[in-house]
Amino acid sequence: MISIIGVLVSLLLPAVQSAREAARRAQCVNNLKQIGLALFNYENSVGAFPPGYIDYQNNPNYTPDLDTGPGWGWAAMSLPFLEQQPLYSAINFNLAIRSPSNSTAVLTSLNVFQCPSDGYNPQPCILYDSTFTNPIATVAHSNYAAVSGWEECFMNAGGNPQPFYTNNNDPNGSPITFGDPTDGITGMGVACGFGSAGIGMFYRNSNTRVASVTDGLSNTLAIGERCTAHSPTTWVGAVTGARVPAWMATTPWTSPNTPPPGPNQGNGTAYDNADFDEALCLAHGNFTHKPNSDNPLYDPDVFWSMHPGGCNFLFADGSVHFLKTSMDGRTYQYVMTRAGGEIISADSY
Repeated sequence: MISIIGVLVSLLLPAVQSAREAARRAQCVNNLKQIGLALFNYENSVGAFPPGYIDYQNNPNYTPDLDTGPGWGWAAMSLPFLEQQPLYSAINFNLAIRSPSNSTAVLTSLNVFQCPSDGYNPQPCILYDSTFTNPIATVAHSNYAAVSGWEECFMNAGGNPQPFYTNNNDPNGSPITFGDPTDGITGMGVACGFGSAGIGMFYRNSNTRVASVTDGLSNTLAIGERCTAHSPTTWVGAVTGARVPAWMATTPWTSPNTPPPGPNQGNGTAYDNADFDEALCLAHGNFTHKPNSDNPLYDPDVFWSMHPGGCNFLFADGSVHFLKTSMDGRTYQYVMTRAGGEIISADSY
């Protein structure tokens, strides 16, 4: 009898787990739909979507290690449209995220920014400086990052420049051209020069209007998922001076918020491959960084979820789709741009 019960349990348990994950994934979809509605209400009120994050550094060629703040991001700017007017009013947007005057507000955990499949909710993010020995801020966690394009954003977007990839870098083997060919010298199988910057919906000091999304709102990604186990993400924005490690890069895996074992010592490649503050609220994707697929690089500012096989994404038209790890890499890169002019089939994702 005991053996029979054991067999029945082993048969039922996967079904129960699958049903629970389906419910969690559905809640995640609902979160993104609420966020999408808030972004559109913001756009209707202001005339443009909120900036990826705000920085007073006006030199478009500066990378985010030179950001001066205040750093408030797209999610913080959307709070009044998420029924969070009291929290919005409690923030002094003229001061930096790290200002003591904002210390209570930035620790506020919000369910709409948390995917229930992430087991680390609602733990706050402990952020470190470039040495990873000095904690500089503790902020509320989020599972959603805004789409900056198909590369780590440079110039107005913030971030490090990514190579301009030519056709032989495409794992699908098809000739493709991304970005403006005049940005760099193309070569067979050689990455040289840099692609276009600020080509997604959100980037540093962005001011994206509906009319500028010429690829079509239904063909352009706006927001995607990122789990805590991969790298820290927060709804508050880009915390000036913070570095963003890729926890998944460590072998064995390093749990989130874990500092290196000593001063100036990396704990695997998570710290060596860290990005700057923009990665706390922005992310990118391309044919080498598809959903839930970043090995062996494990870039911090990409999209990764705890849902098996892919991530939920909010498109700029307010619809939510589950993009699979197995999807065509070119299609994934195409939907990262807002005005790239790529041709995308309706059944591509």
